[in-house]
Amino acid sequence: MSKRRRRTTAATIERWIKEGRGKGDFAEYKPWLTIHDVPSHGVVTRVRGWKSGRLHHYLSEHYELAHHYQMEWAMDVVDIREQYPLLPLEKTMFIAQNLGIRHPIDPKTKHPIVMTTDMLLTVRSGEELRFIAHSIKPSAKLNRRVLDKLQIEKYYFKDLDIEWRLITENQINYDLVKNVEWLHSAKVLDETAYLTNELVYELEPVLYEWIVNIDKPLAKITLDLDAKMDLLMGTSMNVVRYLIANRLWEVDMNRRILPTQKRLEIQANHFKNWRAGHK
Repeated sequence: MSKRRRRTTAATIERWIKEGRGKGDFAEYKPWLTIHDVPSHGVVTRVRGWKSGRLHHYLSEHYELAHHYQMEWAMDVVDIREQYPLLPLEKTMFIAQNLGIRHPIDPKTKHPIVMTTDMLLTVRSGEELRFIAHSIKPSAKLNRRVLDKLQIEKYYFKDLDIEWRLITENQINYDLVKNVEWLHSAKVLDETAYLTNELVYELEPVLYEWIVNIDKPLAKITLDLDAKMDLLMGTSMNVVRYLIANRLWEVDMNRRILPTQKRLEIQANHFKNWRAGHK
């Protein structure tokens, strides 16, 4: 079903500000735009964030969502705020005027729109937190008009002393993205079917021994273990995903994990130390 763009008027902007869009952080943040507000030529999606605990709204799967998965895995990123509004509107209009650039307007109402940046990241640097803004665009669409609007974003954040970066497909590691996507739903034990702490404690030593010593694809090993221990099919694989997602097993995330084709190379096992600290 196609989506209709919400028309921008002064009343619309005022209402969205009163609704708290663009405000808050972590679970309390409300994006300025949701997947219901704008049409998209790509696959729009919502995904529950590891770091925020809320649903994130992304307007493109191959770019915005892909970069989200990268930032979920990045250790220094502590919060991700998507569709972040560049408010007040008067500020971006002033910047556009100074740069000699036409400010974006609603094509129907002719009212200036509130510009957004794709992601505002909260990043930990030592003991301090700072912000980095990311605009995510496919390189093939970086025409003159898009570059002009990106200039407005850049100067908006420069005035706030916030680092701004342009992210294209060249800055996205799609092997990492696919790996994090595969792990994503297994991060929280309560949300993974049939798994409990006790079952993870029981299976981890056996899984680790089999994976390290048996030269077979990961999927074959986990299915064999499910059969041997009379577990529901997929249980052992979900334990593997949980352990990697929580960095209890360290693997090379920059190389594509192919469970049905390759064995899993575990570089380090932190499970025993983690379990000792959680008793």
